Amino acid sequence: MNKIYTEFYPNKLFTLAEANKIIKDYQVCRNNINRLVKQRMITRIKAGIYYINPLDNKEFYPDTIHIASKLRPDAVITANSALKALNMPSLTDTTIYLNAKHPAKMRIGRYTYRITRGQNFGVEKTKYRTGYGEFEIKTTDLERTIIECLKTRGLRGEELINILKSKPFEINMRRMTNYLEKYNMPILYNKTGLVLEACKSQLKVEDSELDKLKKKLTKKTYYFKERGIRLTRPRYNYYKEWNIMIPEILYEMMIAGRPAQAKTI
Repeated sequence: MNKIYTEFYPNKLFTLAEANKIIKDYQVCRNNINRLVKQRMITRIKAGIYYINPLDNKEFYPDTIHIASKLRPDAVITANSALKALNMPSLTDTTIYLNAKHPAKMRIGRYTYRITRGQNFGVEKTKYRTGYGEFEIKTTDLERTIIECLKTRGLRGEELINILKSKPFEINMRRMTNYLEKYNMPILYNKTGLVLEACKSQLKVEDSELDKLKKKLTKKTYYFKERGIRLTRPRYNYYKEWNIMIPEILYEMMIAGRPAQAKTI
């Protein structure tokens, strides 16, 4: 049996660079891989990335998060894709989000891999379990992941809130504030503060910490725009606590059990 095939059979997914460590001669390595592709023992996902075709599973396809971790040497899984990697419930989506030095957007099979330019902070190594093994991948930590969800609009506000409410997790507010300063995008203070307020009991956020975020707000009133509603004009309500216009569904979630404070436009 071919050395590359047997070496990577347990992990299923590999790159040309990883195979080159097994067969040191680069051209010989490439020849071996090309032969395996022709024999349909492995499948080429894109240039330099391949997966094993298991003998006992002709329908096999690698995990999309696992593929994302191989796309770039500096790839970091982020936004709602990181929620999944961090073992938090997330919505099924055909877009996988990554951070890397150079932005790009690529289509692989049914999935879109959206790579945004990332910064070198808030990154941690995570044990990620697939149906064929556990692998160490790089993800943004929870604090940065929340900010990235809001920045990329990978999830709607109410979706992110419901996910964060589903599993108790303590947020490091000092870290969160530090990250917001690094992003230097004023609207993220409004959006992040609103989400943290909605989940403050689950995330163990104190009111005094939210008050510190409020001091960072500008006088400008922003719109909490959502993906998937561009073709219709959604109804927005003003949410005074965070000086932001939010979609009606999110507004109703925020004021549940409280008297109305807004004017619909």
